[in-house]
Amino acid sequence: MLRVNRAKRQFVKLDKRSLSDSGLTEPYDLQQMIRNSPDAFFAEMDEKLLLIGEEVRPAEFVEDRIDLLAVDQQGSLVIIELKRGSHKLHLLQALAYAGMVSKWEHDRIIAERQRFAGLSEEEAEEEIERFLLQDAGSLNDSQRIVLIAEDFEYEVLITAEWLTEIYGLDIRCHRLALSVQDDSEFLTCTCIFPPPEITQHARRRGRKGDGTGVPWADWDEALSK
Repeated sequence: MLRVNRAKRQFVKLDKRSLSDSGLTEPYDLQQMIRNSPDAFFAEMDEKLLLIGEEVRPAEFVEDRIDLLAVDQQGSLVIIELKRGSHKLHLLQALAYAGMVSKWEHDRIIAERQRFAGLSEEEAEEEIERFLLQDAGSLNDSQRIVLIAEDFEYEVLITAEWLTEIYGLDIRCHRLALSVQDDSEFLTCTCIFPPPEITQHARRRGRKGDGTGVPWADWDEALSK
């Protein structure tokens, strides 16, 4: 990241620092910062998401927790997993969670949002319905995975590419970078997979119902029906 010095017509390179060197941890810092300012963080990711919960148990018979669970405006549940540094099992963990939450009924999702936001059941349901761009019946028709880390192992990226291209799963990998100047810290979150120019295409492919409302093969079939 460069700071613009207009007076001197110069760029000033900011110092980079790892999250560990800065003392930032996943659960006590990054996760809480996202929870406390979700709109700002999701905008940095070029996403519009509604947080459903944090440290969410995906099934009753497992002890693991989803770092953050959200819903996008098309009704897909979004599993968000945070890692400081990198980890080869990052994607495997998220895939397991996605499989488990795919079984959730609408009532479970509403209940999670209700507990997370301190709302009544009716308020949580209305909030989700207002957030969605389409009918609430599309809620959890599909699932997405967002991996956030300082770096990604080759195995994670190549597997994400394979699952996206062959099986149409919607998987995003975002790289965190921390820059420092004096007492100020600046965090960037950059999508490195899929490439930005095909992100919208990946989103459409990874969704069972992509919001277009077009179930026909061609115009002749559409017009005949």
